[in-house]
Amino acid sequence: MLIAPHRGAPARHFWNAPAPHALMSLLAAVALFCPCASQAQTAADSSVTLLWTASGDDGNVGTATSYQIRYRTVGIAATDTASWWGSATNVPGVPVPHPAGTTDSMVVRGLTPLTTYYFLIRVADEVPNWSGYSNLAVRTTSGADVTAPRAITDLAVTGTTGTSMSLRWTAPGDDGGTGTATSYDIRYSTSAITAANWGSAVTVTGEPAPAVAGTQQTFTVTGLNPSRTYYVAIRATDEASNLAALSNVPSGTTLDTIPPAPVRDLSLDPDSGTVDPIVSSAEYVVASNAH
Repeated sequence: MLIAPHRGAPARHFWNAPAPHALMSLLAAVALFCPCASQAQTAADSSVTLLWTASGDDGNVGTATSYQIRYRTVGIAATDTASWWGSATNVPGVPVPHPAGTTDSMVVRGLTPLTTYYFLIRVADEVPNWSGYSNLAVRTTSGADVTAPRAITDLAVTGTTGTSMSLRWTAPGDDGGTGTATSYDIRYSTSAITAANWGSAVTVTGEPAPAVAGTQQTFTVTGLNPSRTYYVAIRATDEASNLAALSNVPSGTTLDTIPPAPVRDLSLDPDSGTVDPIVSSAEYVVASNAH
């Protein structure tokens, strides 16, 4: 017998292994042992529930050790399932297999609404020997996007000049903490910013486009006044205009870059002592300003 291996691992031959030329028909037979009755049903706007019948450890007998589920937004071209699988997104947190014949299920979250997804599943035993690929389950997610980006919680002031303040934060994502948001709204004020007074804070321009969730991003707020404390906050928006909650609100003080004004009325006190008769008071002022 020959069991189809996990991608990248060599095939394992047992005492009754058939000739190599029979591989393709055996792979088809092994595919029958995997969850070939898998199906997808919409569970929420950005999630899909997968259902399948558990196969066993040895064929359809016993209990397997693990599952691996992957998905893409494109179908399989011709018969090139291996390439499709290699480029697909791995689903984390898959359940532990139940005994053969049991209905297993999993909710795949963080998907994009109104998007078609294609799913495959494979099964492994304790060796691990990997099954062939399941049938391809297809489902289009429904509804409008109602999940806002996650609130940014690590906004920080990293430096100031007399007229600017540098910021850094971690990109939050589109749906909660996954994906990529659409835009940022950064605002500042000389008073602490809250959700109630957000609308009265000064809106900056030129914010960067959001990066993929988890990416460090930076921006410099310009046009500030020297020697003044400013509070700053940020909110992200997704493509459906879902607005994230208010971020944390750090503050920074711009540098004091304004020097004292020069003295313009320096003169001699006539009562302070002897005045050089050669240099008059007015001439002394002129001479001093020249230096």
